[in-house]
Amino acid sequence: MPGIAHPLASVRAKWAAFVGWLPRGSRLDEATWRSRHTVLSWVTAAHIPLLALVGLVRGVEPFAHILGELTIVAGLLLAARLTSIRAVKAMITAVALVSCAALLVHFTGGLIESHFHFFVVTPLVSLYRDWRPLSAGLLYVIVHHGLFGVLSPEDVYNHPAAIANPILWAVIHGGYVLMLTAVLLAYWGFSERTEGALMREERLRRIAEEQRHAAETQRLEHLVHSKDQFIASVSHELRTPLTAVVGFAELLANEEAGLTAEDRSDLVTTIVREASDLSAIVEDLLVAARSELGTIRVTAAPVDVNATVDLVVRALPTGHRSRISVKSGPSTWALGDPARLRQIVRNLVSNAIRYGGPNIEVELDHDQVTTTVRVIDDGPGIPDADRDRIFLPYEVTGEATTLPASVGLGLTVSRDLAERMGGSLTYDHSVGRSVFEVRLPRIGSHLVTAAALDA
Repeated sequence: MPGIAHPLASVRAKWAAFVGWLPRGSRLDEATWRSRHTVLSWVTAAHIPLLALVGLVRGVEPFAHILGELTIVAGLLLAARLTSIRAVKAMITAVALVSCAALLVHFTGGLIESHFHFFVVTPLVSLYRDWRPLSAGLLYVIVHHGLFGVLSPEDVYNHPAAIANPILWAVIHGGYVLMLTAVLLAYWGFSERTEGALMREERLRRIAEEQRHAAETQRLEHLVHSKDQFIASVSHELRTPLTAVVGFAELLANEEAGLTAEDRSDLVTTIVREASDLSAIVEDLLVAARSELGTIRVTAAPVDVNATVDLVVRALPTGHRSRISVKSGPSTWALGDPARLRQIVRNLVSNAIRYGGPNIEVELDHDQVTTTVRVIDDGPGIPDADRDRIFLPYEVTGEATTLPASVGLGLTVSRDLAERMGGSLTYDHSVGRSVFEVRLPRIGSHLVTAAALDA
């Protein structure tokens, strides 16, 4: 038994491979099937007058015999029309079409050349791409050549050798029909596999397209929601300092308010601070708009980074300024746009004041290539899931601690400006500290020349 197991397994494997090679008989869509069935029905019907003419020319008598044989074909076509089942329609039409080939052989007295008509009708039947009509047609050929060829060889063959050896000739004819069938099956299977691959590719394309549309819809919905939040934030951000500016200005203009010189000085200081905040908001909005339009420009000039940081920190209210320490070494210069660098530092410091911890540090550093500004705070930091979004427009993560929530453009604008100046802006959180790091091309103070500016 162990010696038999291996050959049986090999046979089973080969049989499985053969079955896998055979076409499955994929179902044609309704429109394709109907068009093919209509063509085959008309081809079969066209045989009726042609076969009648062949019978008359060949002298088949009586004529009623011809009509009786052809009535069978017509009856099959009528039966195919009366049923609504696709498989039954196809099988009846296949039998009718193959019967036309058999009648051609019969009316020509078994003329050997007329047998070739089977090679015409068999491929036509395969157009259904259905095993049932194809099997019905092949069975008809087997019965016609095998059974009738042996029982009445004179009605099937007109060749003496065929009449003398009907079984041999049935095998020869059947072999050719089988070889033709093998070719048809190979083409049929190839068509199925090709169409299957195309359908899978189309299905994957549709899925990808649907996913792309879903992602785009989600992005647009998110953008609309973000812009709604943005409009609300802008309204709040502008209204707060505007209310203070207008209210305090009206109070200053009121000569009957009884303000002392110290009161007036405090009001003017507040107005200046609030107006400065308004200017910063408007500046971020303008930069964002110009960036989207592609009209923003930055200059390449030497920037005293120490002086820029000092200017930003000194402009802060005393309460915020007390939270900030600046660590800088010798005078540090960078190549960039002075106004834009000041905007970046102001945004990063304001961001730390709004969302960071109580202690904020601005650290300046440089190497041979770059000048670095780090804004560090000891707050909880940005969650990992939100770190990829903080530089997107209108994104606000976390809750403001000491100031109203921002419009969500500061970090977007700052990164854009840093990159336009040939630098970068990144975020990291480690050892309990949030670090925003700006890196710009470095210029040593002794190299600030016209040549450096031209570079």
